[in-house]
Amino acid sequence: MTTLAQRPRQLVAALVLAACIGLVGGALAAWAIYARFGPVERVITQPVTVNGSGGSTGQTVGSIAGAAEASVVEIGTKPLNAQGLLGDASGLVDGFVVSGDGLVVTTVHAIRGATALTIATQDGREYPATVVRADSAHGLVVLRAAGASGLTALSFAGQEARPGDEAIAVAHAPFSPLTLSIGTVSSTGLTLTLADGEPQLSDVLTVDATSDPREDGAPLLSGSGDVIGVVVNAGSTVPGVVALDGADAAALIQAVSGNATAGQPTFGANSVLLDPATAASAHIPVGALVRGVTPGGPAAAAGLAPGDVVTAVDGVAIDASHPFDAAALGLSPQQQVTVTLWRAGGSQTLTLTVGSTSLNGG
Repeated sequence: MTTLAQRPRQLVAALVLAACIGLVGGALAAWAIYARFGPVERVITQPVTVNGSGGSTGQTVGSIAGAAEASVVEIGTKPLNAQGLLGDASGLVDGFVVSGDGLVVTTVHAIRGATALTIATQDGREYPATVVRADSAHGLVVLRAAGASGLTALSFAGQEARPGDEAIAVAHAPFSPLTLSIGTVSSTGLTLTLADGEPQLSDVLTVDATSDPREDGAPLLSGSGDVIGVVVNAGSTVPGVVALDGADAAALIQAVSGNATAGQPTFGANSVLLDPATAASAHIPVGALVRGVTPGGPAAAAGLAPGDVVTAVDGVAIDASHPFDAAALGLSPQQQVTVTLWRAGGSQTLTLTVGSTSLNGG
């Protein structure tokens, strides 16, 4: 006869026995499946795509890079031979084709000090090159491959890059296939000085990707494969990939195509845009804080000085959409403009005659 005191112990024993049977049965079933079908893997595949400003393009990073490969060129900046290539292969920088008849964009930094210029395409064609036009305020230069035709050109994006946009730097390092730096735009509208003695650059953007110094002059592409910037070797000055604004490069190409003879318009001043929060903290109006002026340049001649805050040019308020940049404001060399500024707690106006840039600065 089973007593009430014995029943809980019997119930526990029964539960333990059932659990053991379940474990043994499960193990036997698993072994049977393994013996019959081998190890089972659950693999999930998903295509890697990138997004443009209008959403997913359905293109992979590889397909975008592959399409751009024919447009990325190597620019020789000095005579090269086999012995010279045994060193660090200095004298070779990147650029990219923007017209079928041989217009190529690169950075002023990449070709500074060049003693000879040549352009070589991915299929092995080489052309002597000349400087067509430079915009030292934005660090950009346009070369022409003499006698070239039928080259594959890249297109510029219809709108400027914004923080959060996808960005792909496509470069060609010597002795290697294409190299890619992939990330998102982290900042735009920066000013940057690459080295002592070089002019400060405006409209600089950064990408949160690993920088490769050999990418100097390479195109920075959007998720749609259009140019949004031109990579520049900033050394350790700024973390990540640094690029010059593609909109400035597009404007330079447009000027070349229009056969204009004057240089790019410039104020001859370096400035940084004040956002509303920073301006409020310093009790000054929103505008462009002047950091420096080029000696003998337009801004210096007009009386602009470091510490001034430019609030408007010809009545157009200076803000993120209208930076203190002569080219961005659609001005022309020799054009006179009225500059409104904040100085010593009050508003003043100056008359400034727009200047023009050259390869060596100014």
